[in-house]
Amino acid sequence: MYFRQFFDPTRAAMSYLLADSASGAAVIVDPVVDPCQALIFNALLAERRLDLRLVLLTHLHHSLHDGIEALYPGAGIVAGMAPGARPGWRAAADLDVLPFGEEALRVIATPGHTPHSVSYLWRDRLFCGDALELGGCAVSQDDEAEPGRIYDSVTRRLFTLSDEVLVFPGHDFHGRTVSTIGEERRHNPFFQSLGRDAFLTAFHARQQGRTPVWPALST
Repeated sequence: MYFRQFFDPTRAAMSYLLADSASGAAVIVDPVVDPCQALIFNALLAERRLDLRLVLLTHLHHSLHDGIEALYPGAGIVAGMAPGARPGWRAAADLDVLPFGEEALRVIATPGHTPHSVSYLWRDRLFCGDALELGGCAVSQDDEAEPGRIYDSVTRRLFTLSDEVLVFPGHDFHGRTVSTIGEERRHNPFFQSLGRDAFLTAFHARQQGRTPVWPALST
């Protein structure tokens, strides 16, 4: 297998390239719609003789993905069924399996940050976009976020995965590019032993730019 992680400092955005070394089939997760990054990705694909099969998007924000097809011609674009999806894109539904060569990813529906957010599980690696921020909870710049669904997606879907699963986020705001499910379950202050109501209070405080006040945790 082949795996690379990329960081776009202008957006603090994380993108990922995965490939089946045997067949050369490759996928990209959450690329930034930027010609410079596309040039890097396409050069690396050519250098390693990889065939880009799929571009996977964990979520959509209005027109931020306009033009992505032209940057990665021939690749299928996969995203949660959302109003921002384009004709010809493939809808990623919960528990779908997306093969590439002899490898495959599993789709996990994680709505909340946007109504149609999804995560992708590959081997022991989870690509969760903004469904789960390492050590925190992603804010939203629009009215799409549904904090109750964020809490449910994280606690009922992602936190049911094995402790050892590696968590690769959609953004790096704190100098952390990878965590584990066990680490986030035990130490993420937005979810650590907090009930749903306490999470909603903390989420709204962060959305409004205030520092959340954490309730005392029982020992």
